[in-house]
Amino acid sequence: MTGTMSSLWLASIAFLALHIIPSSFLREKLVSGMGLRAYLIGYSLLSGAAFVWMIMAFVAAPYGDLLWQVGNWGRYGAIGIMVVASILLVSAYATRSPTAIGGEKALQADAARHGMHAVTRHPLMWSLVLWAVAHLLNNGDVKSVIFFVTLGGLALAGTFLIDVRRARDLGADWQDYAAHTSNIPFAALLTGRASISVRRVWWQVLLGLVVFMAFFHLHTLVIGVSPFPL
Repeated sequence: MTGTMSSLWLASIAFLALHIIPSSFLREKLVSGMGLRAYLIGYSLLSGAAFVWMIMAFVAAPYGDLLWQVGNWGRYGAIGIMVVASILLVSAYATRSPTAIGGEKALQADAARHGMHAVTRHPLMWSLVLWAVAHLLNNGDVKSVIFFVTLGGLALAGTFLIDVRRARDLGADWQDYAAHTSNIPFAALLTGRASISVRRVWWQVLLGLVVFMAFFHLHTLVIGVSPFPL
């Protein structure tokens, strides 16, 4: 069911609705009824299917009206944004996060307080937010706005919803961790609540730059659109 703007709206709404479950009362009911493992597997499959549907709907939908067009400077801006997004993406998988399922064991870990998590305790989510911003900057058509606002907005909302859930589940341990980190990137560093260890993050920054270069140079081949400034 793709090919129209309505189908993109429907897929986007379904994707958003599905991601409300982990932060609602439905999660506890589902976990108690089917067990945590079955819930996680089922939810992952449904989430993946919804994401594929949304991508297919996005590709097939008409572009719609052009709401903005920023010109060549937008491509330069996107390069800077995507460099940061790529570094955060690498760091999200390089260090165990206290915000992840089962991550409570990492609350007191030095890497979770003085590594890239000192920049933000949600590196994966903020990587997605920045990715969406970079693409919105250069794609002002209606279907792109629907697609990237849905994904970026969901990731941004997720940072706050995860914090609420972890605070509820982990209590004082989470409060101590939150006091020495920040959701908003660089906020804890700028206010002196956090410190970062160059020894822990240099290789993540380097690998993030490699990942960015791979994305940048393969973008035309994979996506069919050149990200190079004109």
